[in-house]
Amino acid sequence: MIIPSIDLKRHRLPLAAGGFFFVILLITAILWLMDSRGGSALSLAESEDREDRIKAADRLADKSGAAAGKALSDLTRDKDRWVAIRAVRSLAKSPDRRNRDVLRRIASDRSRRGRVRGEAAAQMGRFKESASELTQVLAAEPDPEVRAGAAKGLAILRDQATIPQLVKALEDKDEEVRRWAITGIHKMIVRRFSFNAKAPPGTQQHEIDRLKTYLRRCGVLD
Repeated sequence: MIIPSIDLKRHRLPLAAGGFFFVILLITAILWLMDSRGGSALSLAESEDREDRIKAADRLADKSGAAAGKALSDLTRDKDRWVAIRAVRSLAKSPDRRNRDVLRRIASDRSRRGRVRGEAAAQMGRFKESASELTQVLAAEPDPEVRAGAAKGLAILRDQATIPQLVKALEDKDEEVRRWAITGIHKMIVRRFSFNAKAPPGTQQHEIDRLKTYLRRCGVLD
């Protein structure tokens, strides 16, 4: 039996090329894995530069892994309010229930700034199971920025069962709360009312009464 000889010189280039592409593929896979778990965003999160931390908050929105989650959670306590707000918004971009729980804890944590807590409450509106918690915040929270965030969250949620709580919020002392309350109501009903959120509630009683009458006729208000 004659065994054919192999010309190694002839096959050396294809073999070398195949090895080269394998290495490139392996490196690409490693880099992709690192990026999916935070990658360069993790180092940006620790930067002294505010713009770097904002980039980190945005990039970590779709990253997985414990390190990325912790970095994003830490950024919600950033010394710069806008960085913290961007981190809160990034948490809401994932439908993961754990992120909703983090937002709930931020919204209820009175050691945090009101604006950040309010943003967390607003972003909770992207999770359909948040209705009862947001109505409680709207009714009982002493900080107007957090109440406004809860009203915004309900406007995002668009659950008609929350209309009675939004109607009550039309008489809130804070203009921003009233603005988001009427916005939420208008998102859930066909008719529009000339309620002026900038005006003191006492001067708007006629419009509030007209709205209540309409909602009773629609069956969404007792």
